Amino acid sequence: MENLNKRYFFKLTSLAQLMGLLIAVISYPLKWNLYLSNLLFLLGLALICTAVVDILLGAHLMAGWFQRRKKGETDQEYQQRKIDIKKVGELKNRPVTIHRFGTSCLIVGLTYMFLAIIITLN
Repeated sequence: MENLNKRYFFKLTSLAQLMGLLIAVISYPLKWNLYLSNLLFLLGLALICTAVVDILLGAHLMAGWFQRRKKGETDQEYQQRKIDIKKVGELKNRPVTIHRFGTSCLIVGLTYMFLAIIITLN
């Protein structure tokens, strides 16, 4: 259980999955299959997009932007302000990290999309 808590928010993810399952079960007798299926699918897409944004934020895509010499700046001032290439290289060569928030959003989003597909099959 402790290992699962390190990878994603176990309680919150389980609660969100149970809520989606409850919505799927309630939609059957109420004949709101299509509306609730569309809602679950859109929520799933939004959560997957949130997970992708979280993954891209951890990828250090903006590290090491090129800086030009400013007008009137001496060579010594430019060298002090210049970016250290080795630091940027070490930062960019790290593996992409997926945080607990992104993993949880991905799990719940895929669950909601799967439930939406199951609802429309009935």
